[in-house]
Amino acid sequence: MAAAAAAAISVGCMAAMAQEEPKGLRPDKWSDETSACADLGLAKDPPWTIGVSNYSLGNSWRVQMIEELKVAAAKDSRIEELIITNSDGNAAKQLSDIEDLRSRDVDGLIIAPLSSDGAAPAVDEAVADGVPVIIFNNEIATDKFTSIVWVDEFKFGWIGGNWLREKLGDKGNIVVLEGIAGTSTSDLRTRGALDALGPNITVLARQPAGWAYDKGKTAMEDFISAYPQIDGVYSQGGAMSQAAVDAFNAANQPLVPITGEGYNGFLKTWVANLDNGFSSVGPDEPTWQSVRALELLTACLSGESIKKWEELPLPVITDENVGDYALTNCPDDVWANTKMDKETISSFYQCK
Repeated sequence: MAAAAAAAISVGCMAAMAQEEPKGLRPDKWSDETSACADLGLAKDPPWTIGVSNYSLGNSWRVQMIEELKVAAAKDSRIEELIITNSDGNAAKQLSDIEDLRSRDVDGLIIAPLSSDGAAPAVDEAVADGVPVIIFNNEIATDKFTSIVWVDEFKFGWIGGNWLREKLGDKGNIVVLEGIAGTSTSDLRTRGALDALGPNITVLARQPAGWAYDKGKTAMEDFISAYPQIDGVYSQGGAMSQAAVDAFNAANQPLVPITGEGYNGFLKTWVANLDNGFSSVGPDEPTWQSVRALELLTACLSGESIKKWEELPLPVITDENVGDYALTNCPDDVWANTKMDKETISSFYQCK
C-alpha cells in the first residue's frame, strides 16, 4: 500500500476536523464511576473463554468490527476461546444466544445489544451471577453492566446535520437515509442531525436503509422519482452515501451535498467527484470499538479497575483530507477507522 493508504488505516493518524465542539448527548446515568473488578470478585486466572453476542452482520461495517475482535483475541495468549454468536437482527434470538453462552461457562461477556430494553434483563442476570459484562456498539436500558464502550451517536448525527445546514445556507429540501429501524444508533443519529438542521431545512422524507448500499440505492432512487427538488441528503452511513451519489449520477442529476463516513467505497467515490464540485463530511465511527471492549474485559478479568463509562473519539473526514483515507487499491468494504495493520487489511480484503 502507498504511504497515504497506510496512514488511512491507522487510527492514531486520524485527525479531527477543526470546529466548535459538536453537540452531544450522553445518557442520563453517565458518570465517572469505575468498576473495581477485584473487589467485585470478577478476577479470574487465565486461560479465559470469552462469549460475544453480536446482533447483526448485516453490513460491512459490522463484519469488519467482528474481524477486528477476532484478530485482537488471536494475539492474546490468555484467551483460550472466543465464542461469537450473531442474532441476525432478532432480539429474541439474542436473548437465547446470551443464555447459550452462559451455559458454556464463559468467563466474561461482550454484548452489542439490538434492543436496549430487550437485552437489559440478561445483562442484569449475568452481572448478578458474577459474570463481567462489557456493552458496546449500542445503548442498554440498565446500568448494571461492568463497563460500556460508547460512541456518541447523537454527536455523529449532529456533525453531519450541522455541516449540511451550513452548506445549504440554512434553507432547502433534504431527504434522510437512516440505518436499522429501532436501534438506538439509528435513532440517535437522526435525532442529532434533525437538531442541527434546525427549523428552516425541510425534510421531505426519511427511509431506513440498513446502512447498506442496495437498500440505500433503492431508497434514493425512490426519493429522486418522488421529489423534483432535493438540495441535500443526510445519510447515516457511508455505503448509503455511495449509493446516493450513484443514484444521482444514474438519473443524470447534479450532485448535491451528501453526508457520509469512512466507508472506502464512498471515500473513493467522494475523491472521484471532488473536481465536479461534490462535497461531503464524514464523522468516522471506529470498527475497533469491539477491540476496546475486549481490552476492558481482559483488564477486568485480570483484577484491574476499569471505567464504567468510556466514550471513544469520533474523528471527522473532510474534503481537505479525504484523499488520505481513500484506499484506491482496496475493495469498497474497508472502513478507515481501524486498528488492524495494513498487512491484515490487505490480506482480509485481498487488496491489490
